[in-house]
Amino acid sequence: MKFLFSVFLFFFAVNQLSAQDFIVKNNDEVIRGTIKGTDYFSVFISANDEADVILPAKDIKNFFWNGDSFVSKGFANGRNFEYRFVKVIEMGTVNLYAFGGGTLIPAVKEKKVKFRPSIGIGTGTGGFGGMGMGGGISIGGGNNAAPERPAGAPMVRYFIEKPGAGPLQEVPMKAITEEGKKNEVKNILLQKLGDQPSLKAKVEASADFNSRDVIEWVKEYNAGKK
Repeated sequence: MKFLFSVFLFFFAVNQLSAQDFIVKNNDEVIRGTIKGTDYFSVFISANDEADVILPAKDIKNFFWNGDSFVSKGFANGRNFEYRFVKVIEMGTVNLYAFGGGTLIPAVKEKKVKFRPSIGIGTGTGGFGGMGMGGGISIGGGNNAAPERPAGAPMVRYFIEKPGAGPLQEVPMKAITEEGKKNEVKNILLQKLGDQPSLKAKVEASADFNSRDVIEWVKEYNAGKK
């Protein structure tokens, strides 16, 4: 009976630990606590559930929050180079990420945080691998407490990479992909997934190229490479 109780306590502790939010810094230091939000340029954590800190993406490798993984990626923006967090959708031979979809950092009191960004929806230009990054979430010095939200659902941008076969590239797909973007999505997928004949046939036969289908194809491709 004591043995079974000990086993129960062990698995309970492991489950609690794995469920806890954490951040991995560039120096491999791990910060555990409760993550309260991200604007994709920084992450807000209550370290050890005591001290509130906001850390910029340039200082972070990755973080785990509410069951989701986020990694820091570098993007060229005009003459500048900046780091942003992207949410991991699928990782393997081909990686698929999402950026944006709303402002996720809540309002906080000045005295409790290392710094406090004002957040707004930007419409600047720039890009990575030839793909524009305008319209993303930006951090500025304004006085607005909350960003303006566009009408309808917030925009999510998707990025794909095949390590060793080119840079991170934007895939202009949506839940319902625009007609004028479908051929571009098709060509990108054929470049990344085209060496698997069954998937190549699916991509060539598709007419929609909606995000749900693309995510499933990337997962299928990675499963076939294991």
